Amino acid sequence: MDNLRFAHGGNVYEIKRKCGTEVIDFSANVNPLRSSLLKAGFSQGYEGIFHYPDPQANDLIKKIAKYWGVNEENILVGNGSTQLIYLLVHTLMPKSVLIPAPSFSEFERAAESVKAEVRFLALREENRWTLELPVLEKVAPLTEVALPSPADILFISNPNNPTGNLLLTNKRLDGVSCPLVVIDEAFMDFVPEEKDYTFIWKAVENKRMAVLRSFTKFFALPGLRIGYLIAHQDLIGRLKAAQPPWSVNAIAQSLAGIILNDNDYIKETQRVIEEERVFLFNELAKIDGLKPYPSVANFMLIKITNEEVNSRILTERLIIKGILIRNCGNFRGLNNKFIRIAILSHDENMKLITCLRRLL
Repeated sequence: MDNLRFAHGGNVYEIKRKCGTEVIDFSANVNPLRSSLLKAGFSQGYEGIFHYPDPQANDLIKKIAKYWGVNEENILVGNGSTQLIYLLVHTLMPKSVLIPAPSFSEFERAAESVKAEVRFLALREENRWTLELPVLEKVAPLTEVALPSPADILFISNPNNPTGNLLLTNKRLDGVSCPLVVIDEAFMDFVPEEKDYTFIWKAVENKRMAVLRSFTKFFALPGLRIGYLIAHQDLIGRLKAAQPPWSVNAIAQSLAGIILNDNDYIKETQRVIEEERVFLFNELAKIDGLKPYPSVANFMLIKITNEEVNSRILTERLIIKGILIRNCGNFRGLNNKFIRIAILSHDENMKLITCLRRLL
């Protein structure tokens, strides 16, 4: 049951084993563009595999520090941002964790791994999935039981996965009395004018805040597993002391450093995703039986309003057509009337639209 509860998108291997077919993967929210610098980067990093990787990832940290204009002491690199989520809870050992729902399931799973009490704040469809922080402790969680006290850690996905909206749209966290607020900005790179919304510069000064960033989504490196955390140097020091040695391999460190400075790739990604996001939303809104929700990220949450179809049925029908979408039935706070799709190339998006029109 837990395997289903915490299942993710992007498992094209399982589809190929079960169905014997290749699919266009709309279930994993990964940038469809590829950096032209990566192939050459593999060749440059080849010699690195014959040596242990730098356990501190110093070269990459220097580049990240320069990219954001922060000190190196405020950065910790890990084997993907998900590993850093687990590192946080296993180092700090919170007794209670607060999570908006629906949201990224690994927050809950990580909290459960240290037997923390997990409390939820419901993001409601009728409120457009918004989070009202000034009245945080007055908002009823999914259990409808009032919060007796603040949690030790508040996890916030911003932009939120799977709803695609910004839960935090300014630099204030008034009303939040949790000892630590962890803001997962895995999709922030896709947001137009992201520097107006990121909490990175607040996190380096505030001991009660940490920001997670990933190379998986925007930079399209899910197979390498690399991400980083930016926080006050005191928290970084505690986490470094607890992090297993050689957490990030040499190739991942090398390629992440290269792609971070590929400005042409960054600008082209932002242009393409914004254009396709508008196109997809408009086309999906025209399909009877579907209700897309506005998104600032590279994916979109969609409600199935057709009474005869649910997310499982639609997912199975699309797999037959060679398309894999994310069935959102296992997201806490959603049900089997919701799906999520990534924004891919125009041709791939057109194929999805065509199939959905025929199926609905």
